[in-house]
Amino acid sequence: MAIYDPTTPPMFITGNVNQVIGLDKYEYVDETQINFTGAYQTYTITVDSITYQTIGTAETRSGVSKQYNGLDIKAGDWITTTNGEIVLCITDVLEKTATSSKFIAKDIDMIVYKTYANSYISLGDDIAFFQVSDNRVPMIAGGDIATFFNNALAIDKIQGRFAAEEESERYRFEFAAPNLLIDKGDIVTIDKSNGNIVKYGSANASEIPVGVVIEKIMNNTVIYVKPFNTIVDNHTSPELLTGSAGDIYYAHPSNPGAMATTKYPGALPLFLQVRDAIPTVITATESDYLPTSSDSLIINNVTAFDGSIHLVPNTVGDLVTLINNGTSAHKVVASYIADFANVSSTAANSNIGVSALVVSNDSGATYNPVIATFSDGTNSVQVTFDENTGATLIPYPSAPQYLTYNAALIATVLNTEFANAGLNLEASASLPGDGTEPEVYGILTIKATDPSASINISGTDLDAFGNTFIGAIGIAASTPAQSFYYLKLTRADGGDILITGQGTYVNKNGIASSSAGQAPILLMLEGVDKEQETGVSVGVDKNQTVIATTTHDHFVTGIDIDYTPFADSEVIVKINGVEVNIGDGDNTEDCYFTDPTDVGFNTNGDPMVAKPMADIAAGDVLIWNLSASGYQLDTTDDVDVIYDASSYDV
Repeated sequence: MAIYDPTTPPMFITGNVNQVIGLDKYEYVDETQINFTGAYQTYTITVDSITYQTIGTAETRSGVSKQYNGLDIKAGDWITTTNGEIVLCITDVLEKTATSSKFIAKDIDMIVYKTYANSYISLGDDIAFFQVSDNRVPMIAGGDIATFFNNALAIDKIQGRFAAEEESERYRFEFAAPNLLIDKGDIVTIDKSNGNIVKYGSANASEIPVGVVIEKIMNNTVIYVKPFNTIVDNHTSPELLTGSAGDIYYAHPSNPGAMATTKYPGALPLFLQVRDAIPTVITATESDYLPTSSDSLIINNVTAFDGSIHLVPNTVGDLVTLINNGTSAHKVVASYIADFANVSSTAANSNIGVSALVVSNDSGATYNPVIATFSDGTNSVQVTFDENTGATLIPYPSAPQYLTYNAALIATVLNTEFANAGLNLEASASLPGDGTEPEVYGILTIKATDPSASINISGTDLDAFGNTFIGAIGIAASTPAQSFYYLKLTRADGGDILITGQGTYVNKNGIASSSAGQAPILLMLEGVDKEQETGVSVGVDKNQTVIATTTHDHFVTGIDIDYTPFADSEVIVKINGVEVNIGDGDNTEDCYFTDPTDVGFNTNGDPMVAKPMADIAAGDVLIWNLSASGYQLDTTDDVDVIYDASSYDV
């Protein structure tokens, strides 16, 4: 977890909860077989009466010298209760002042709930804000500690929550879908082609093992790995880490103290990148939210907007342009999220209590096709849902004779029809996650892809239960066009986004500082010897053909050499398996290599400069002499260029 400056004192300030709203519920059944799906994992929490903390440095984000207050709270900080049992991570700060803060907090891996069967903070609770170090050690210090916690064991409970990770020396990797290819006990490394965690020894796997899998949780979407060497997960200048997962960083050959991902003779390997950055992202919660002439917006100490200097932006797009003018300095890229017309199905509004379209009630002996018309206000299309769409219909779980379309199947059919008819609409499906309808059916969402597009659904055809499309799915018939734009700030390298400024624009509606991203993760390669450069036989320049039949001396064949030969070694050219003479600085032999920049002067068949054998380099072009060789080459001839390349190049 990134932090602004590890040399400043740790923050410990307190406040009182005046609102708690449960957001997302935990959706997995872990190995314990205990179902946590009724428990919330994320919350929106509002805290007021935040006290200030006196410190001995003026380096604070609030601008108040030698004091931490509510303005210093950021995404990436943590909160706890007076008994030390509830410990949640702040993932987004929505609004904050010196004495109040509204934010989203998460019970990471449901550790709190699993330990105490409770992760819910109540109205009126006193809570404290604190930080963790780059290796996730809670930094709890300050004068208010003794008065805040109600017993001495509270701090031990907080430390114990993080010590479980520390003691096992484990590192957490998340996956968008269940990872069933890796098991506990597997030695894993990085797939050099895509950056994924894979079993050591797999195709495209790095030659360097990362660690051993010690735990899998959350329906196999999170694995914990015990690394074989030190992990660096909080590089203070992540913009310098320009490689990708699977790359090795070496000591830079010409820039002392710097690193490079390019191999070179005598290179000392320093790190293996084991994961790409998790970007730091800030998104406005209010649409079309803009600063005024009285405001300023400063990003990572770089002024992006100042109302006394710049023209006030008329649109979010104008503000995006202003911010991106300084990207090279503040490392943040601005964009916007467009929110156009959208509508979703609701199980409670369906005539059968679930969002399902029933097209057969007798296991497919007969069908009731349903035709519905969809329009974006300009174009429209009739869509038929029957057995002929290519979709595999779903038997209703408790009554399999009913063959149905769920939200995912409907979305697939709609998107094909929308694209064919040129409608500015797009369909998608999601699971409800709240127990209101069977998980097999989900929620259908239709969104406009243009600000002028509306969503209109009509049709009188009835399904096997006697419902129209609208009645069966439980979706609104008409949704007017709309357009809302939300500012989005992204730091792709995972570093901090520090938001400051004057006026009322910052620290409201989600425009607040964040350290919730993560720099690229590196595995130190301590004790690894320098890689010795050797010659490696390559076949990349074999089985080549000339661009046309050679008609004169000094003919440009169009064949070049891909790599510089290792250690000035010999280059061999074979025509249909027979070796021919190469000019070693001599352009009168059967063939020779020349610098590609010299080829352009060969307009009249004039001789070009033949390179000495020891000077042949990557990109040099093969030239053919008709009179010396005694024969023409044509496009059916097989040309092999044989040599050894450096092991650093291949």
